[in-house]
Amino acid sequence: MVSSDPHSYWIVLLDIEDFSLRPEVSQATLHGELYEVVEFALARAGLSLAKCPVQDRGDGMLILAPVGTSPTRLLRELTRGLEDALRAHQEKYNETHRMRLRVGLHQGLVIRQGKRWTGTAINDLARLVDAGPVKGVLARARRAQLVLVLSESVHAMVVGGNYPGIDPAAYLPADFVTKHDERRRGWVTVPGYSAPPGLPAEPRGTSGGAGGTPLPDVDAGGEGGGAGAATPAPPSVFTFNDVTNSPIAAGTNPVSFGSVGRDVVHGDKYEHNEYGDKYEHNEYGTTGES
Repeated sequence: MVSSDPHSYWIVLLDIEDFSLRPEVSQATLHGELYEVVEFALARAGLSLAKCPVQDRGDGMLILAPVGTSPTRLLRELTRGLEDALRAHQEKYNETHRMRLRVGLHQGLVIRQGKRWTGTAINDLARLVDAGPVKGVLARARRAQLVLVLSESVHAMVVGGNYPGIDPAAYLPADFVTKHDERRRGWVTVPGYSAPPGLPAEPRGTSGGAGGTPLPDVDAGGEGGGAGAATPAPPSVFTFNDVTNSPIAAGTNPVSFGSVGRDVVHGDKYEHNEYGDKYEHNEYGTTGES
């Protein structure tokens, strides 16, 4: 059977932070509120949610915007719209229903066969949004409503063009390694912060040091990442060498990270250790689904 011809789209992926850790009633509320938040933000970018193909992902949404969409307007106004809508949401609900988002933007080819969508661009964007460094930035940025990660190609085309309303200095690279040992890079920004907290100001190599680096306090007074932050930045690649002997498992000191040995992002968000135990990890060493 011949596959359908692909079409080019701007791809937006949104994921609610700590969705599965909430009570089911809270999950239902957040799921419904997400659509209202996104509808408002898309309208700011000149798009209608009703006219954009949407794939519900339970704890998030995958949205295809027509390739004719202005990328600068999409990036600028979608981000502003999401921030405004999330702030309004926060004013209505208590902490149990607080919604913070990891948002990714990419552009590429997608094959649509009914409700089934496939494409390398979708897979690559999912890896970016679920990467440990991106999760870590949002965890550190306590005042933030969202973290935004761009693919390298979108960053080069849109941010690198120095277009009005888009500040290149607000983006820092985040490197990670996939489960297939592929080195990847996303470009991260946090609205309201001069630079994403926790990421190094200068791009580093994609191998961690032999002894690792202790994790800094979360958002301890510094607004941005890099040399001017209030606390030292962690490595830009996050892996576990041995989860069973990690300080988290022993209940002792903060985790340090060594050389690349395991994946930090997975299609189902989980990895198994040698005992068959299922776990998810990020740069804080925490376990459990997010």
